[in-house]
Amino acid sequence: MFDEKEILHLGLEHIRRKEYDQAIVVFSRLIELSPKCGQAYFHCGNAYEQIGKYDQAIECYTRVLKFAPKESAVHFHRGCVWQKKGVSRKAIEEFDLAIKLNANDSLSWYHRGMVYFSLGEMDHAFGDYNKSIACDATDPDVYVARGLVHVLKKEIEAAIADYDRALKCDPNHVKAHGNRGNAMEAKGDFEEAIREYDHVVELNPLDQRAYMNRGYVHFLMENHEKSLADYTKAIEIGQKNVKAYCCRGSVYVKLNNTRKAFEDFEQAILLAPKNTEAYISRGQARLAMGDKEGALEDFNHAIDIEPDNTKAWYNRGVIHAKMGDLSQALLDYTEVIERIPDDAASYCYRGVIHTRMGNIEKAIKDYDRSIEIDPEYAIAYYNRGLVMRFRGQYKQAIENFNETIRFNPVSILAYQNRAVTFSILGEKEKAQSDILQAEELLHRQKAKRLKGDQDAHIGAELFGDDVVLT
Repeated sequence: MFDEKEILHLGLEHIRRKEYDQAIVVFSRLIELSPKCGQAYFHCGNAYEQIGKYDQAIECYTRVLKFAPKESAVHFHRGCVWQKKGVSRKAIEEFDLAIKLNANDSLSWYHRGMVYFSLGEMDHAFGDYNKSIACDATDPDVYVARGLVHVLKKEIEAAIADYDRALKCDPNHVKAHGNRGNAMEAKGDFEEAIREYDHVVELNPLDQRAYMNRGYVHFLMENHEKSLADYTKAIEIGQKNVKAYCCRGSVYVKLNNTRKAFEDFEQAILLAPKNTEAYISRGQARLAMGDKEGALEDFNHAIDIEPDNTKAWYNRGVIHAKMGDLSQALLDYTEVIERIPDDAASYCYRGVIHTRMGNIEKAIKDYDRSIEIDPEYAIAYYNRGLVMRFRGQYKQAIENFNETIRFNPVSILAYQNRAVTFSILGEKEKAQSDILQAEELLHRQKAKRLKGDQDAHIGAELFGDDVVLT
């Protein structure tokens, strides 16, 4: 005679100790002795789920439902397994059944929300997270998940409020601190972002992502030595972190340490020969250092590996434009626009190419579209202003230079070209005022560079305001 409860207790003790293989042996033996013991199938399924044997887990949960078809917890767990297998619709069906059987099951609402999130169905995800919170307002994970929906909707303040709620539930919630840091970075509050990443590192000193994110914010703040230290730490933790090598290489470029930069880019390519980001990073660095041929080679390689990589096409357009191959640059930017129809930068720079080729009407059309997409895009206003002046439409040119300065008050070229336009119109005092302002900005820029801040940033927009092709 056997004691079913005693065997169940032994199996559960193995699960508590995370000895899942031993638990499976115990529950399998119990199933042999008592084929109708639903708990044995259920806990055996849980053990299989924990070690990633999802098909066996589903089989066990399915057996339970033959004995207890209205057991919401079993539908929930079977839904979780389908979720882990990436079979989203089946997972939703299971969570639907779990919720139908128990509408107060906060975890089923939460997990169904996560599946909808993975499918990009944000409204459904948001609704499910709300339902989960209504059932249980103390689960920090749900607030973090809802915060991510707010971020994707560009509702940064609402996201921060959710992360605050999560931290009220659990002050040491790592993801809440990390995501709050991301939101603060998006908001432009870099100091607060750094504080949040500090919390993450204190709670989990081996969190690579926290070092990566903090390194990036330090880079934005021009704290390059601190940025370098964070990326180095991320590499120490995960020596195959290709992105960390690329980012650290970018910092070395900023610090004019060409040898170290290329060592990092070479290491990234060695680790991941098919990683387009590594080639793009090296290509951007080569461009910043004047090696156009080498940069073109890297961008071509990136496109060969990943033909839909718009960043590679975009930067190849930069190269072709700088090399004077305007027809090819035009094709490169068109490739980006076909893949991302709402990319303001590509319309703007394609407009620059049209301008240089003498296609003035097409250029204006591209500048108009760029501004329509991003009404605060200073470079598009600047280039449209140049075209307007070329056409003799001086008042419209000044209006565009005004907008450039409104959205980028340190644009030396905008002040210089507005001064030229005022001079043409005979408005000498305004022209002189703009010349003085441009000289003051130029003086500040030179002083900044004398302190060692050489402008070698290799972000997505390599033209920048002061190197627009005109």
